[in-house]
Amino acid sequence: SGGNFHRISRVMLHNPEGKILLQKRTSNVVFPNCWDNSASGHVDEGEDYLVAAKREMLEEIGVKDVVLEEVDYYKREEDFGEYVLRRFNKLYKGTIDFTPTDLGLDEVSEVRWFSLDEIKDLIKDHPDEVTGGLKYIIQKYYK
Repeated sequence: SGGNFHRISRVMLHNPEGKILLQKRTSNVVFPNCWDNSASGHVDEGEDYLVAAKREMLEEIGVKDVVLEEVDYYKREEDFGEYVLRRFNKLYKGTIDFTPTDLGLDEVSEVRWFSLDEIKDLIKDHPDEVTGGLKYIIQKYYK
């Protein structure tokens, strides 16, 4: 079944040591119990991608006042069961020097810092525990 394109903002947060913050999604959301990028979500009607990125960061992991740099804008279609998710994505990156603790527990069960190699191993060894969106970002933007 088809559907319109949705707009998604995605955030990858790094720390000064170069590690990447991933969030683990709860069991009651799409891609349950999977590791995902630091924060992401739908851009609301009439909302700007950057505003949405900052809103999702605050709602999901309680992080605010981070300077976000736009990395890329891309279109992606992904099968999810019998549906095709059609999405326009804007990817941002930022740096924080702490581990978020104020999580939106309806959506996020935990956050953890990973090295790039650890994420690549996770994708290789446990592909069903990682979202398609994160796999795509790691493959395309983290050589």
